[in-house]
Formats: sequence, structure tokens, C-alpha cells
Amino acid sequence: MHFIPIINMNDYIFFKSWNRDFRLLAFAVCGVGAFFGVHFALFNNFIVDRIGIEAHELGYMEALREVPGFLNALFIAIMIRFAPPIVGGLSLIVMGAGMAAYSQTDSFLGILIFSFVWSIGFHAWTPLRGAMALAYSEGEQKGKPLGQLRSLGSLAMLATIILCKLTVDLLEFKGLFQIGGLIAALGGVAVMFASPQLQAEKEDRFVLRKRYWLFYLLSFLQGWRKQIFVTFAIFALVKVYDTDRNMIIKLVLINQVVVFVFSPMMGWLVDRLGERIMLSASYIGLFFVFIGYAVLKNATHLYVLYCIDNFLFVGGIALMTYLNKIAPARDIKPTLAMGVTMNHIAAVTSPLVGGLVWMKFDYRLVFIGGATFALISLIVTQWMQAQPIQNGVRTR
Repeated sequence: MHFIPIINMNDYIFFKSWNRDFRLLAFAVCGVGAFFGVHFALFNNFIVDRIGIEAHELGYMEALREVPGFLNALFIAIMIRFAPPIVGGLSLIVMGAGMAAYSQTDSFLGILIFSFVWSIGFHAWTPLRGAMALAYSEGEQKGKPLGQLRSLGSLAMLATIILCKLTVDLLEFKGLFQIGGLIAALGGVAVMFASPQLQAEKEDRFVLRKRYWLFYLLSFLQGWRKQIFVTFAIFALVKVYDTDRNMIIKLVLINQVVVFVFSPMMGWLVDRLGERIMLSASYIGLFFVFIGYAVLKNATHLYVLYCIDNFLFVGGIALMTYLNKIAPARDIKPTLAMGVTMNHIAAVTSPLVGGLVWMKFDYRLVFIGGATFALISLIVTQWMQAQPIQNGVRTR
């Protein structure tokens, strides 16, 4: 088998081959990256050090925060006839407002409310981002531009994390939450100027088709697995191992360097090797990451596993390119929305269950559960087959 060099510097000159719409989408992705740069760098230390949240309270908060994702398909069905860039832009403005409001609270109830607010914006944005990325990128091979977009988002996160590290003592939590919210809102304003002609003719408001069952199931499993790690991995480092704010910032910083460097390569590999091979390799790696969190006692080892985890999350790219191969254009946006809903049926439940398991039994059982879902995902992925396109129409 002949392979061209995997890392090509042209893959990192992001704007070189992008059209105007994709560039505007990229600005929005940068805004979201800045938002999560602040969130991942500061939020866990904020809720533990300033609010004093316990594991079961975190589970309640994360479950409520994921409810808008559960309702995603309904939301997209209602908004389907509106221009996606406008709806997406407004979603990011709501998202930014929710984070900025963190600066005005010092109670669990306030965190609960404002997390729910920004979650409404983020979960409305998620399927629209995927649909716009597929529509605005040129050519049939979608993995590479999707990987570049993810890499750019990580670069924005990286820059914001550096900002947090350099200024957290000066600006503190309050100032940085306000900055993160403002940048997300500005990304929303930028994407509003993208082309509104995104939806296909006769696009259905609501799609739930038997032929997409594998996409739905993998989205559901991804929600369980991902939410367990997102909710409890850093929390475990802070709560169990007393990891301080500066170390968390360093970890997230390293993580985003890894994602920035390797995302274009991962997108290229999805195009080259196919979704089944890439997802299978990812799930095998994630299985051992979760097992490591359950059995290893050295915090340094867990730091390494945390950085490995994001490198293995190619599911977002691979599931989108898989759907693009098996679904006609009219089904893409509503099916992505249904995938988000399936993802969040699990994501609403997993932090509740995980928080209660942590409180009643042992935190290590939470990560053993994550390993179990990685293994199930690996098995299910073996049924994945992309159906060919004939005469411009995807076969059934």
C-alpha cells in the first residue's frame, strides 16, 4: 500500500484553499474554541475551590446541561426553514452570554442555571456546524477539511488557555469568563454573514430512518463514553489527587497542542483508511485509557492518559463523513440533529449515574463503566459499511 506523507504543512495553512463561507464558519469555530479554552482551563477548579461542588452535584449539573442536546432534533425540526448561519450565530451569542454570567454567581444554583443557558446555545450550534462544514467544504473527501476545522478550533483553545495561564491571577475567574463569553458571541456574529442557501430542496423537518440505525447507535454510545470522561476525568484529578489550577491549565494546553497537530492527519486517515478502521483503533485506545483511570494510582500517569484521550476522539469526524456517504443531502442536517439527540439520551443519563456511583460506591467504577462502553462501541463498529454513490445518488 502506498502512503503519501501524513503530515503536510499545507494542511496547516488553513485559509489557503477555503472559500468565503468556510472561512466565516472557521471564525465561529474559533469562537467556540476560545469558549472551551476558558471552560476546560478554569471550570473544574472554579466549582471545587469557589463553589464546593461534590461529585453527585456535578452529576446533576451535567445531566441538566445535556437536556438541550436531548431536545436537539425537535429544535432543528422547528428551525429547519430558517437560514442555518443566522440560527447558528444566535446560538453562539446565547452560549457566550451563559459563560459571561458565570462571573456573577457564587452559588450552585447560579452555576446550574447559567450552564443550562449556554448549553442551549451550544447544542443548537452542534448539528448546524456539522451541516455547514459538510456543505461549505468542496469535493467529495470531507475528512481533511473537517480535520482542519477541528485543528483550528484547538488552536483557538490553545491560545485562550495560554491567556488564562498568563492572566488568571490578574483577571481571575470573573474576568476570564467574561472574555470567553465575548469571543464566542463574536464568532456567532461572524458566521451570520455566511451563505444562507444551505438546505437542500424539500429538506425534511424530522428524520428517523431505519437505514441510519448504526449512526444512531454509535452516536448513543459515544454520548455515554464521552460524557463520562468529560464530566469526571478532570474532576477526579482535582477531587481525588488535589491537582491545582496551574496543572489543569498545563494539561489542557498540552491536550490542545496534540489536537492541533494531529487533527488534519486524523481527517486524512479517515479519508484514506475509512471510518471503520479509524473508529476501531480509537475505541481500543479509549478502552485502555478508561482502565488506566480506574487502576493506576500515580497522578502523573493519569495526566498522560488525559492527554492521550483527546488524540483518540476521531468519532466526530468519522461519524460525519460516514453519514455523508450513506445519506442524501436532504437528510444530512436533520439526521445530524437526530444523532445529537441520540448522543444526549446517553449524555443526560451518564453523569447522573456516574455521580451516584461515585458517591455510593467508588469513583473507579465510573471509569470501568466508560471502558465497557468503549468495548461495546468497538463491537458495534464492525457492522459499519459505507454505501457507494451512483450517478450522484447514494444507494440505499
